[in-house]
Amino acid sequence: MLLQGVIRLATRVLLVDDDIELLDIARMLLQQKDPDLEIVVSSSVKEALEKLENEEFDIIISDYMMPDSSGLDMLEALRAGGNDIGFVIWTGHSSEEVAIKSLNLGADYYILKGEDYRDQFSAIKGIIQKVVKTKTAVKPSIIMQETASKFIHNLSHDITGITHNIMGYATLLEEEINPEYIKGISRLLSKLSEKVKAAVSEVDDGGLNLK
Repeated sequence: MLLQGVIRLATRVLLVDDDIELLDIARMLLQQKDPDLEIVVSSSVKEALEKLENEEFDIIISDYMMPDSSGLDMLEALRAGGNDIGFVIWTGHSSEEVAIKSLNLGADYYILKGEDYRDQFSAIKGIIQKVVKTKTAVKPSIIMQETASKFIHNLSHDITGITHNIMGYATLLEEEINPEYIKGISRLLSKLSEKVKAAVSEVDDGGLNLK
């Protein structure tokens, strides 16, 4: 991913929880598990949203219930705005209803806070890697679809125009046999053939960046 024109190698994690001590422990344990993780912490939803406006992150790990708002409120706001960032609800609040609601709102995972922090953060590290890999794997597919759609639309527009002109000459031929009409059809057929060959060549040469 690019951040202000510079290639960013580290995975940036936004950790949101109102428990300051837990944030500190989580940051240190996660970085011990994976030094390539860059952990940024926020102690409130308001602060987290402000960071999201000004910085780029790969995934958010958020507590469910916090004094100013909830992790689900933040998740819902992000998804409503079209933000598909990886999102994990990490909470001590065990509730099937909350778990279902978080997943329905677009959370990638819902996990309960455990007593054995080392085992828990090993699992969280794996979840981070899995979610980030999934999210980044989707983007080329979206780009490919958009590029292919634009290419096909433009090609279809050109071919449709040429075809309509050929049909126009054919209509004239029904009224009058004129060598100029036949030459016009021949010229348009050559143009149509060139358009198709150029399109095939562009695909073969990787011009659409569909890899």
